[in-house]
Amino acid sequence: MFLSYARGDEAVARRVAKAFAGAGFDVWWDADLPAHRAYSDVIERNLEVAKAVVVLWSATAAKSQWVRAEADFARNAGKLVQAQLDATLPPMPFNQIQCADLKGWRGSPSHAGWSKLRSSVAALVSGEEGPGERVSSSSLWDRLRRYRARAAAALAAVMAVAVAVTLFLRPADDRKPVLAVLPFTSLDSRDESLVAGMWEDTRQAIGRNPQLIVLGPNTAQELAAKGDDAARRAADYLVQATVRTAGDRIRISTDLVRTKDGVQLWSQNFDRKLDDVFALQSDIAREIEGRIRGRLASKGGVTPEHIATTGEAYALYADARAKIRRRDIDAYPAAHEQLQQVVKMDPNFAPAWAALAQVADAIPPSQKNWDLTSHAEAYARKAIDLAPNLAAGHAALAFALHLTGPIARAEVERAVALDPNDYEALLWLGNMSANKKEALEAYTRAARIEPLFWPAVFNKFELLRDLHDEAGIREMIEEQKRLGADYLATAIHINDLVSKRDFGEAANVGLAYWKTGRKEGRLPIQIVLWTVLLQLGFAEEADRASPAPDFAIYLWRNDPKGLDIMETYPIDAKSFFAIAPLTENAGRVYVLSGRGAKLAELYLSLKMSPQEFKDLSDDPSHFLYVAPLVAIALKGSGHATEAADLLSVAEAERAELLKENSPEALVLLARLDAVQGRKQQALSLLTSAVNRGFVPEPPLLLTDLALDPALAKLKGDPQFERLREQILSMLRRERAEVNLELLRQASAA
Repeated sequence: MFLSYARGDEAVARRVAKAFAGAGFDVWWDADLPAHRAYSDVIERNLEVAKAVVVLWSATAAKSQWVRAEADFARNAGKLVQAQLDATLPPMPFNQIQCADLKGWRGSPSHAGWSKLRSSVAALVSGEEGPGERVSSSSLWDRLRRYRARAAAALAAVMAVAVAVTLFLRPADDRKPVLAVLPFTSLDSRDESLVAGMWEDTRQAIGRNPQLIVLGPNTAQELAAKGDDAARRAADYLVQATVRTAGDRIRISTDLVRTKDGVQLWSQNFDRKLDDVFALQSDIAREIEGRIRGRLASKGGVTPEHIATTGEAYALYADARAKIRRRDIDAYPAAHEQLQQVVKMDPNFAPAWAALAQVADAIPPSQKNWDLTSHAEAYARKAIDLAPNLAAGHAALAFALHLTGPIARAEVERAVALDPNDYEALLWLGNMSANKKEALEAYTRAARIEPLFWPAVFNKFELLRDLHDEAGIREMIEEQKRLGADYLATAIHINDLVSKRDFGEAANVGLAYWKTGRKEGRLPIQIVLWTVLLQLGFAEEADRASPAPDFAIYLWRNDPKGLDIMETYPIDAKSFFAIAPLTENAGRVYVLSGRGAKLAELYLSLKMSPQEFKDLSDDPSHFLYVAPLVAIALKGSGHATEAADLLSVAEAERAELLKENSPEALVLLARLDAVQGRKQQALSLLTSAVNRGFVPEPPLLLTDLALDPALAKLKGDPQFERLREQILSMLRRERAEVNLELLRQASAA
């Protein structure tokens, strides 16, 4: 069993641990934490293997993010057992689960609360039964205030449309029907933001039915813009609606169309008074859930929490959510500001808290004054506290936890269970899966729901590439062309060319699209195009095609002017070392320009252990790229012991890198060996990586290996120089294939 408690309750926790151990239980609590292991890694491993998790609640524990996170994981895994140490009730949603009363307990085995706690743990450990009975999540209704105005009408429309779907969508075979909910048309321009939110909520509500594939919002918008032919190719059925408000009334006209023949299967108008719709909503929702279960989804779906707010707050929320969905990072700060306004206007509107959690960590550091302070986890937990059945809240919490560890995994799985058509949660589920087959299935589901969701499309492509599935890649490209998404087909094609080391043609394909001046789909093309241009030595052109800050181009050239510009920004040491590829670029230039003492000073100012330094980033490769550079700077400034300590933590990753055995992993190991003087070992690893097709990817590593300070001790060695020239000569050949006129036109576009 696992014991979770707040530090202020350690005395009681020790007593509980001793009592359980005396009763024959195998108890893990953080007093057993090994000094040499990362705190979070050990906790997560023991959380996973425990058959019961005992949480000791108190006023202090209720405020602890660690205790709440551990309780969250246990609750979702069905192994939570709770005890109350003082008069403080457990926070939501844990107050819906029975809790043993340990107030005043001093270790007596006959204490009623202890007996209840021990019996619950014994039942879980033996596998006889689960934890105490939960209160139905519908009790949330008793805690929600009476909401007002138009958003209530939106939710009534959601349920009404779902009725139509469940009545008329009956598949003739086992294939799930594909439904597109097209953007609703507002007959009054003043209501456009509100109506856009109504449309997306409708799509999400229908999407909770696991027996349907409901296309995502980006694809639905694209279909609406391209007309009937595109819609017919992508979906079996369309839901369309117009919305009109007049005084204190709203009319929503909806219809359902079968795409293969254009037949309108159903049409209905819904007229509601703005002040009475919400009262009807819960009754309608219950009716819908029953019809889904009886007509279409025989296994049943999950009835979501139905939450409304004021019309003003909802319209602002809808506009912010539309900005987030566009994946335009320049729009994220405005969306964040709007959502902050929404939660001030209505602190009980859970979807706004979930959206705020999602966008908070998505804003690039350069757009938030290089401040990496994150409130995303607190926002996500607020959303879940208000609405435990809100899929977006659970997905946002997983994202806030950086999709790392068993708690994040449990939250993503919970989100997908609540909303099987949540394409983002499916993407994250794939990202977290160590099993390639499971990951491919998740990416395929996400891309089927939202064919224009390029992160899922790209991840699926990369997995197919790793599996050497050329037919699958060709099918993906044809699918995007069929949908009219030529920009995604182009992006996949560029990535495919890069994977085959055809950099010149990859640049030409990307530049041909870029020169058209089209804004649609620039981001997925930009991501790969600017890296290819850097590899081929077109730094100025890459700078124009990249989202990098103004000092980046100087760092790419190893010009210390980039450091001077960077140092004018309010980037503290912690942020500097946490941001990739900033640290890799600036760290390299600090060392090469003779300013390594400044890099060492930044590191030492953190006053962190090497393990804590490693944990600044969730990406282990970031630490492995940076550690040799910092070690060089430390040793050069008289801190040899600190350098050795840092490299020893990096060395602890050797077994994992050897197991991975990718060309990049071999290069990371070669850099570690070279910086520590193991020349032959480094050359052997580097040779293996280059022979397997390794090409440095700026800005993490420049294409000329001689410019990497970590490999400086290899310079001049004939074997190293051959490897270096092998890479550079190949890139020179590819550079010669680039159409320079196309490059000029694209740069001017």
